[in-house]
Amino acid sequence: VIAVVGTGAMGAGIAQVAAAAGHPVKLLDARPDAAARAVAGIRAQFAKMAEKGKLTAAAAQAAGDRLIAVEHLADLADAALVVEAIVESLEAKQKLYADLEAIVGAGCLFGTNTSSISVTAIGAALKHPERLAGLHFFNPAPLMALVEIVSGLATDPAVADTLFATANAWGKTAVHARSTPGFIVNRVARPYYAE
Repeated sequence: VIAVVGTGAMGAGIAQVAAAAGHPVKLLDARPDAAARAVAGIRAQFAKMAEKGKLTAAAAQAAGDRLIAVEHLADLADAALVVEAIVESLEAKQKLYADLEAIVGAGCLFGTNTSSISVTAIGAALKHPERLAGLHFFNPAPLMALVEIVSGLATDPAVADTLFATANAWGKTAVHARSTPGFIVNRVARPYYAE
């Protein structure tokens, strides 16, 4: 089970990728009805793909059926991986993962989709920061191939390797990165844009 917390453009895109790859995906958002709207939107995307011949109708239906909108963090207790795509706030991300630590199993991995916050800093608030790594998709997640797997100082290398393999299994091109400002792409892109 994959859980995605935050169902804006990035969260919904990541949920679409995971569902298309065959995982049951639980979506959670603090905004009322946002998760349900995201599920409806992703199912519509699968239906469009079927109309264009990119998926069979049966595959589109099956992928859509794997999406589940939930309303409470406790509903994520059975997740093997929680991907967070909430607001870019260190405090909000730290609180979310600290709350999740009391809910999910010891083997659950945490993947933050942050593009700018230190993975080491997010993990500093956790009892088990070794299970946290960056899982940085680019927008739109279903179309963009690259995923940065970002290791903080405490990240267990086996966790980073598992997320790397997962992203590849989802049809993405994964790369390892350290938790430095901007990771790889944004670190290179900012001076490029300024120039």
